[in-house]
Amino acid sequence: MGDTTTLQNCAKEYLKRFNKKTTEERIPLSGGFDLTHRCNLKCLHCFLGDKTKSNSRQKKELNTSQWLKIIDDITQAGCLNLLITGGEPFIREDFPIIFRHAKENGLLVEIFTNGTMINDDVLALFKELPPHGIEISLYGATAETYEKISGVPGSYKKCLKGIEKLLDNKINLKLKTILMTVNNHEFFDIENMAKDFGVKFRFDPAILPCFDGDRTPITLRVEPEEAVKKELHDKKKALKWKEYFEKMQGITIPDKLYNCGSGQTTFHIDPYGHLQPCMMVSDIQYDLLNGSFIKGWEEVIPKVKERSGGKEFVCNKCEKMYLCSFCPGFFKVENGSEYIPSEYLCAMGQYRLNAINTMEKIINIEKLS
Repeated sequence: MGDTTTLQNCAKEYLKRFNKKTTEERIPLSGGFDLTHRCNLKCLHCFLGDKTKSNSRQKKELNTSQWLKIIDDITQAGCLNLLITGGEPFIREDFPIIFRHAKENGLLVEIFTNGTMINDDVLALFKELPPHGIEISLYGATAETYEKISGVPGSYKKCLKGIEKLLDNKINLKLKTILMTVNNHEFFDIENMAKDFGVKFRFDPAILPCFDGDRTPITLRVEPEEAVKKELHDKKKALKWKEYFEKMQGITIPDKLYNCGSGQTTFHIDPYGHLQPCMMVSDIQYDLLNGSFIKGWEEVIPKVKERSGGKEFVCNKCEKMYLCSFCPGFFKVENGSEYIPSEYLCAMGQYRLNAINTMEKIINIEKLS
């Protein structure tokens, strides 16, 4: 037991030093690729905008050789973790080529997918070169609910089949869902499905408006109090929030707008070759078709860290900051400005804070009794 604890402490200390060094030296440690904005589903909550335009965008997508070159460039720059997503990444016929190249470059590759396009060729590829992880979105516990969201008949069965195939082949899998009014009544059933499959599960209630300005998706949001209740019904998750909140107390927040890893150790590349600090921040871009990754990373992407919060920016002084999942990029998509907080996220933070305070009172009562 002692040896195990020592090893765990050594690992924690190493990771702490590693993260400190990569942050100080601005190493692009983790990146995300949107291989495509096309998808075989038509989900109600999708933030990518008008689905009818998706096929016309295909001609503008990076081709295979361009993606392969970018993989070489990010690897040389120090990237270690790569998330491949979309749209639906498996809709691209060259996915196996791109994935193989990333793996052979030594990258830890994670994939976000709807799971409906998992076939024998993909399984054979993953058995040869296992991904670091795959995360599948499960939108409902029944075909009726799932397909009301996905908009495609038969997609629920295909999703379950994809999940089962990956598990049968011992591929590292996680499940998630987007909590919304349409599937709220099946939330615990979805969570129990993940338990039955023996995989980790998470959910996200913070639905975005479409990037094209359509605000329809946010009408699907579940009330913040209801979402937090579902989140904290698991005592382990509730305690993790409490421990995290206590850990972050007393930490001084720099007067910056973005205090996350965006543009510091993380980056995002869209299907058309635009390098961004993250998916949310699209007004800072570098066109990789007209220059190198390292030039964009060093000369353009750092601009996100130059943005000041200013005296009027209340979030950096708010006690709920570490509980609301606050993100200026999210604010801009929702409200048109990085400086106008999301009322939805703010309410989520307040309900989490209330829950933590209640937990603290219970703990103190138990100590006295």
